Amino acid sequence: MSTSTTPIANTWSDMLDEMHKDKEASGKTSKYWQPPSDKEGTFPIRILPPIKSAGEKKFYFQHLVHWIDRQSYECLNQTFIDKNGKEHIAEDCPACQMSKRLYRNAERETEEWKLAGELSAKQRYVYRIIIRGKEDETIPEFYETGKTIFDMLYHIMTETEFGIIIDPKNGRDFNIVKKGVKRQARYEQSLPSATQTSIFKDVEKVKKVLENAKKMNFNSLIEFSNYDTIDRAIKTYLGLASNPSAKPSTTSTVKHTETVSKYGPGGDDDLGESSTVEVSKDEDIDNILAEFGSSEN
Repeated sequence: MSTSTTPIANTWSDMLDEMHKDKEASGKTSKYWQPPSDKEGTFPIRILPPIKSAGEKKFYFQHLVHWIDRQSYECLNQTFIDKNGKEHIAEDCPACQMSKRLYRNAERETEEWKLAGELSAKQRYVYRIIIRGKEDETIPEFYETGKTIFDMLYHIMTETEFGIIIDPKNGRDFNIVKKGVKRQARYEQSLPSATQTSIFKDVEKVKKVLENAKKMNFNSLIEFSNYDTIDRAIKTYLGLASNPSAKPSTTSTVKHTETVSKYGPGGDDDLGESSTVEVSKDEDIDNILAEFGSSEN
């Protein structure tokens, strides 16, 4: 009696398995952490220093990106080793060419002028961060921002008394204060924590976060499309796909604001650790933190 229902049950089970896989995959599409797009609030993070043992001198990675119809493309006019270990040599970029063409032929503040700005290359900055309050804080994530937040960090570390907030032993968390949601979100109230702290008080956590950070190669984020792919995306977006000689139409274009993941300062996150740390552990932490760039080295 049950044999006739077994194939159907198996079919539903297989379907649910596939749905589960799709659900899991959909949650892993972004390479970067961002504050929840639909929530306001304060999101404490800790920006990790450069890894000295990897020869890094900067705590961030800088690259150029074009946004075409909400899709990001690495600007072809930059030289990088990509995620597959292949070197991309800077070449002519169709998005740069189109942007320059529009700027050259358009009057200021016209739709064509705004479109030129939309298609122009944007500076992006990537950091390794600890997300305070995460279930396992020793697993860092990549965080990408635009120039506004980078300028804020530069100002904080060069012109304020907050100092080098990325220092692994005497730095500060950074509280991302988010007002508004989605495209209306603003982060101007973000500030460093008032309290200086080590990345972690527990030496084992320091070891673990360093090990995990070493595995996070910035170049693993870099993936170049070829010239034709970007050129086709531009022409499709501008309605030129079937008539390359036509004048770009701006009547159906969507004005995109730069989708910047913005920083804010981090708060003192009480991890529930004892404030008393043995001297031997202090020495161990100092030795481990020496692999990170430090304001004292």
